[in-house]
Amino acid sequence: MIRLKVPLLPNETIICKLFSRNIFTVFDFLQKPSVDLQEICNMSCKDVSKLKDALIVSCSVFINGYSLYKNKPINNLIKTGILELDELLNGGLHLGTIYEFCGPSSCGKTILCYNIIANYIYFHSSKQIIYIDTKFKFSIKRLKEIIALKCLLPLNQENTILKKVIIYSISDVYNLFNCLHNLKPNPEDIIIIDSITVPYLSFVGSSKNEGLCYISHISSVLHHLTQKNVTIIITNLAVKQSDYFNDEPTKTSTENNEFKPAIGKYWLHIPNTRLMLSCLPQNKISINISKSVYLPLNKNCNIKIYNGGIL
Repeated sequence: MIRLKVPLLPNETIICKLFSRNIFTVFDFLQKPSVDLQEICNMSCKDVSKLKDALIVSCSVFINGYSLYKNKPINNLIKTGILELDELLNGGLHLGTIYEFCGPSSCGKTILCYNIIANYIYFHSSKQIIYIDTKFKFSIKRLKEIIALKCLLPLNQENTILKKVIIYSISDVYNLFNCLHNLKPNPEDIIIIDSITVPYLSFVGSSKNEGLCYISHISSVLHHLTQKNVTIIITNLAVKQSDYFNDEPTKTSTENNEFKPAIGKYWLHIPNTRLMLSCLPQNKISINISKSVYLPLNKNCNIKIYNGGIL
């Protein structure tokens, strides 16, 4: 703390009076009510207010948001292990952020999650990762193949790494609620939900807005977890947009916005960053940034899927 001295205050007499009342630092002075300072320093209310303002300006260190972002610690990023994706994400996955991998069925969302798991648990030996499987299709065999290719480990070490993946098989939305709430007291750095669409399907066609309540509840819990610097990765199904009033597809819907995330408009604003995935020839995936709070939109990259995952 900064101690009171003559350059900060008009003269030694005022400083001695303040010291006699146990006011030794700038913080002590600013915390003291102005009425009390008027009596101690024998100053008017206006002069006391001006003095407080002057102390705040001279003793405070002001920094703008860009400087904070530019000087953020490197450990605030989690590498995905996929060079093109890390470059697209400006270094990797940010802590305390909700990411959505959105795309049509079988476009590579789950394999992308497997690669992130393999890279993370290999380079963070003391950490665990939470994988919430709502499709009951988690493939330990596929994950082992990816770990073997990316990490080049013997079989016994592969099994040690796999023990760090905590898998929850969730059958409905209520079990998902319970699972996320149980993770709140002591969550891991990464939580993957594959996929958010499946629990929502039971509410499709409901006239009671139950689906909206479900999304609102999930959103609340997810944002609570991000406040603890948890990175959340969610896979979501993409559906084709349609024009109900025109038999011919519109240029906008087919060329610019052919696919949109499932589970309704309310969900559109929940993820901090949405990556739209689409299939390309020769086992390639195109990844496009369609929504983000810190990345340039419509920036994209292409990655290739091999038998052992994504290199």
